[in-house]
Amino acid sequence: MICYVAVLLLHFGTPVSVLPKTAEAPVVEVVPLPEAPISQPEARFSAQVVSSDSQAVTRSSASDRGAQIQQVFAANDAPAPPPAKPIQLIPVETAHPRPPWLILSAVQHGAAGFDAYSTRRAIRNGGVEMDPLMRPFAHSPAIYAAIQLGPVMLDIVARRMQRSRNNLLRHTWWVPQSAGTGVFLFSGLHNLQVANKP
Repeated sequence: MICYVAVLLLHFGTPVSVLPKTAEAPVVEVVPLPEAPISQPEARFSAQVVSSDSQAVTRSSASDRGAQIQQVFAANDAPAPPPAKPIQLIPVETAHPRPPWLILSAVQHGAAGFDAYSTRRAIRNGGVEMDPLMRPFAHSPAIYAAIQLGPVMLDIVARRMQRSRNNLLRHTWWVPQSAGTGVFLFSGLHNLQVANKP
């Protein structure tokens, strides 16, 4: 028995395969590269095929694979875009001051009504309306409604200036309404002078 164990331990012959040899399917290894625009369609995947029957191995060499990967990354090395301009945040209270806009709007519409009243009074005393746009309405109460179109347009312009991103426009939003108020007051005072002349 000791001899048999010694023979088994010191046996250096070729091992005998107990399992029957079966045909194995080729093993395919697929290595995906990073998803990016690739100039060469064949460089998207590198395949390695190993066949156990023929022991033929088809694979890309390490240097070729490294060159392909460098080409993929070189195609994606675009210059970084310049940093975006920071957005200037403006508090709502300072960006859209509604109460002053409403006050100027009311004053402007009141001045326009004063201009319409003084115009009708001057025409009754023999005056002539010089504004060609208001002349058709000068002899009727419709002048009170027609003269309000100008202030409405100036109110819209002022409100848009309040919401503008331009600093100059946003800080001078009150100019259209103030100018309109001044023009209507000047016209009304002039009409009263004409109406008071003998």
